[in-house]
Amino acid sequence: MSFPKMRLDKVCRITMGQAPSGDSYNFDGHGLALIAGAGDFGKETPEPKKYTTAAGKRSEEGEIILCIRATIGDLNWSDKKYCLGRGVAGLFGHKDKLDQKYLWHWLKNIAPLLKSKGKGATFLQVTKEDICSLEIALPPLAEQHRIAAILDQADELRQKRQQAIEKLDQLLQATFIDMFGDPVSNPKGWDIFKSKSLFQAPPRIGTTTPANGEGIPVVRVGELGQFHIDFEKCGRVQISESDFKKYELKNGDLVLARAIGSKNQLGKCSYFSQYFEPVCIDSHVMRLRPDPKKMHPLWFYFLLSSDQGKKILQSKGGATAVQFNINSAQANDLDIALPPLSEQAKFVEIANKILKNKDSHIKSLEKNNLLFSSLQNQAFNGTL
Repeated sequence: MSFPKMRLDKVCRITMGQAPSGDSYNFDGHGLALIAGAGDFGKETPEPKKYTTAAGKRSEEGEIILCIRATIGDLNWSDKKYCLGRGVAGLFGHKDKLDQKYLWHWLKNIAPLLKSKGKGATFLQVTKEDICSLEIALPPLAEQHRIAAILDQADELRQKRQQAIEKLDQLLQATFIDMFGDPVSNPKGWDIFKSKSLFQAPPRIGTTTPANGEGIPVVRVGELGQFHIDFEKCGRVQISESDFKKYELKNGDLVLARAIGSKNQLGKCSYFSQYFEPVCIDSHVMRLRPDPKKMHPLWFYFLLSSDQGKKILQSKGGATAVQFNINSAQANDLDIALPPLSEQAKFVEIANKILKNKDSHIKSLEKNNLLFSSLQNQAFNGTL
């Protein structure tokens, strides 16, 4: 069944944000919390960092806050009144025409279309007319409620699966700390070694040859996932055989982001096990090759990717005007509180069981995402 379409501004109040004067900002809770852009978004409701005593445009409780700059299309619910900054807009459906939850799911569905309207040299941004001119399929309110309820239930399944994955990650971290203590303060008194003495080969920064779509896969920062490398997104690079031997990845290697925009990302790391073809790294990442006779590679991975392990890297890393980085000499100079190999192996055995469970949840989440996407398409083309 097809439903009539209407311009969004005919059935929805759209409030474009406005930046308050800079001298009104504070971090002490005076005035209204400022939502300047997606950087102030939480999972579902805002996590603001600043306040303003000169709020101009404001949101109401129950309003949808839409990001209109850079990460166009991101959404949060307004759980109270906020000041809407320049990077966001507030949307509130007319109660006699448009259900807010239906609007939420519809905005999620058309986010790619909205992003395609973005313009700008420094960063993309959409205008009020870009938003107003969007055409929304408008079934009767009762049908909107029904569609929103189905999508809510499907989304809840996805969220529960995601929460299970996050809890398994927390369990991994908690198990590591329980067995070995904080690797920074070293409360269990493990012997301290410089990382250089625990590597089989010196840390290696990758090739500067740009990817051109041909040759062998090259791992960059963007392909580093939690534990796994996303090979489907890898570029390809043509390098000589001698250069490949410098930059290749072997089973048990760690790939570390070494040049990134945020200090908090320093320590983003993936573990390489195998791939069906040769793989190398580019210059924004670093290869670490632990000596398995001294340090279990998987144990070292969990150390570096833990919150405490990242502090070890951050304590050594430096910064330029545009990015945070860590070089080979600094990677060689890490202080590692090293438990015996037998204790490392016990942890790895436990971790592999948790990871197997996590992998099962990830596969289920992928199925939930496909189901949700299918339901979205059906919901907004009138076949749900």
